[in-house]
Amino acid sequence: MRPDELLDLATFLRKFEQRASGIMWLLGAGASRASGIRTANDMIWDFKARLYRSAKSVAASSVSDLGDERTRQILQNYFDKETSNPASGSEEEYAVYFEQTYPEAQDRQRYIANAMRDAKPSYGHHALAHLVKKDMVRIIWTTNFDRLVEDAIHTVFETTTVLTIGDLGEPTKISRAFADQQWPIYAKLHGDFHSEALKNTSGELLAQDQNMRRILLDACRNQGLVVTGYSGRDASVMDVLREAVNEGVGFPNGLFWFVREQDTPYASVQSLILDAKAAGIDASFVRYGGFDELLSDIVRYLPQTEQLSIKLDDKRKIRPRPIDLSARTWRTPFVRTNAIPVLEYPKTARLVDCDIGGAKEIQAAISEAGSDLLASRIGKGVLAYGDDVEIKRVLGDHNIKSFDMHGILADRLLFESGERSLLRDALFRALSSFCGLDLVKRGSRSMFRTDKGFFKFNSQKLVKATGRLNGELGGGISWAEACDVRLDYRLDRLWIMLDPSIIFDDDENTAPDDLQAAKDFVRERRVKRYNNVSNEILDGWVEVLFGPGKAPIQLGINGGTGIGALFEILPVTAFSGLAA
Repeated sequence: MRPDELLDLATFLRKFEQRASGIMWLLGAGASRASGIRTANDMIWDFKARLYRSAKSVAASSVSDLGDERTRQILQNYFDKETSNPASGSEEEYAVYFEQTYPEAQDRQRYIANAMRDAKPSYGHHALAHLVKKDMVRIIWTTNFDRLVEDAIHTVFETTTVLTIGDLGEPTKISRAFADQQWPIYAKLHGDFHSEALKNTSGELLAQDQNMRRILLDACRNQGLVVTGYSGRDASVMDVLREAVNEGVGFPNGLFWFVREQDTPYASVQSLILDAKAAGIDASFVRYGGFDELLSDIVRYLPQTEQLSIKLDDKRKIRPRPIDLSARTWRTPFVRTNAIPVLEYPKTARLVDCDIGGAKEIQAAISEAGSDLLASRIGKGVLAYGDDVEIKRVLGDHNIKSFDMHGILADRLLFESGERSLLRDALFRALSSFCGLDLVKRGSRSMFRTDKGFFKFNSQKLVKATGRLNGELGGGISWAEACDVRLDYRLDRLWIMLDPSIIFDDDENTAPDDLQAAKDFVRERRVKRYNNVSNEILDGWVEVLFGPGKAPIQLGINGGTGIGALFEILPVTAFSGLAA
């Protein structure tokens, strides 16, 4: 892509703010990847593996790692021997190999249905649904077969009756809704996975329902278009977009094709954008991290949605009943907890597929590179927050295969997963920068000490509650008031757990008498801390860490050219009590 074909995201956001309701959306498979659904490229390699295994009579385990370059080379060498097969990376691969793998339409339909099973809407789908509700998105087209958009609409609107949905079996529903301006509209260009009109193969795609094509063309003549997660590999859709461009009257509100940093658009897509620009259309490629990240940027930028709280429903069968804190009584029992609610947290992270080992090896690589990168390990690869250039520098010697987005689901935060570990490290580092105190690690504990770093906020409340913040004991033993911090997930949200404590520093050279004296000192300070004093100490730490206000605060890690982590914290501890 040439520089003049690229539009920076910041400029797009400003354009979108002015044109939102006049811009349609076209979603491809990449928009569903964070929901666990394979993209077209993922499916292509799966088709190749199935064809190879059935022809060679080999076990599935022999080519199970389809992200491995060596495995892909074995498969591609096999298909390259047959000259009639499409070239690797060509636009015809998906349709050709899908039809070779499953010649019968009913088998293709079963394959797609299995691929959709258990998929849940990601952050991006919910954000898009909120834009629909605010009349900032009226028309959505998709080449996908899943029902993630419908599910997100249902969650946000608490019904789907407001949405006109049509696929290839019922194009008149779409045309009638357009004629009556009955928004919102959701049109499935290749069908629904429950529909008999699924379109997958070359013949099916070329024979795309003419009525649906005409409706799409008419819409392109009157609307702008955002394309995200779509490669442009099938001619049926691309022909319509090109016809709208060639007429010179298409896309009055612009044509914005979003491309991931690591991807190169097909030649047909590049020529489409070039021809659109030549025709005087505001057309550009826009680099982005992925569907969820794009919608997060849009929601955060727009004044209408900047205060929006998007809740992902993880649909667990057993859910604790949320406590209603809107009405409380001062009658007993009434208990103050040490839990600070996290109102918003990142729903995505960078996912890097490479050959590095586990968490220990990752941290060693970060240390050796002298980097401040935040990273953790899951089965699919390395999760990270930070600049993509820095990620490549740190992990460059470990055979990076791909850069992707990873959706952070609530289910993964219920235990000490790689996702929870990454969020904890990002949140506590951001909190350290916010309050000025150093984050101190002692074994598995994370804490803030009053003698490490400096106070950005007033510490007088903590001084008054404790009498003294730090000092030195016999034998040169340093002691300090401290606060252990822990991240937990309960009642459908993250919480920062605060545990005020007293810490002292000893080592192997500390004399036994001095060590015992230090333990006695700590015990004497703690034994006098009854409820009122403990309450005042907790108040002091809340102000030291989060500032004097009671309004939500935002803090985070800058992602640079990569993915950052933004958190919203309510600096008020949770209470339990009886409803009034």
